[in-house]
Amino acid sequence: MTATLTLQDLFKFILYMLGIGVGTYLVLILKNVNKILNQARTITEANEKSIDTTIKQLPEISENINGITKEAQVVLNQLTPEINGLVKNANSISGNISSITENIDSTTNKVSGTIDTVSESISETALAFEYNVKNVSDYIQMFIEIIDIIKHSLKKK
Repeated sequence: MTATLTLQDLFKFILYMLGIGVGTYLVLILKNVNKILNQARTITEANEKSIDTTIKQLPEISENINGITKEAQVVLNQLTPEINGLVKNANSISGNISSITENIDSTTNKVSGTIDTVSESISETALAFEYNVKNVSDYIQMFIEIIDIIKHSLKKK
């Protein structure tokens, strides 16, 4: 048995095999799509009442959302001037606090300078007093020595 195979026959064979492969792949894809659609139908049937209720409530929900949006807009329009006033008051308070802080800082510097001056004066006074006490002590010591000298000289005579 001899058969000749031409190039045209080879290409046809390859094309048929590709067609069979693509066809098989398409069948598998369709099978998976069918499974997905069956699952979607099962879920839809199981939740049909909930879906119907939700769809019926959608207009009411939409109206509620529109009402809330309008009310929020009205409230924002009413509060905007008050918020601006609050911001201005906050800025004013901030300026006042800054001024008070500067005054406290300046007062603190003055008090600190005064305390430094007073402590230096007290320290100098204490040093002078100590020096004077030593001088008085020295004078008393010298006076006692002079008296001793006079006593000794009188005893010697």
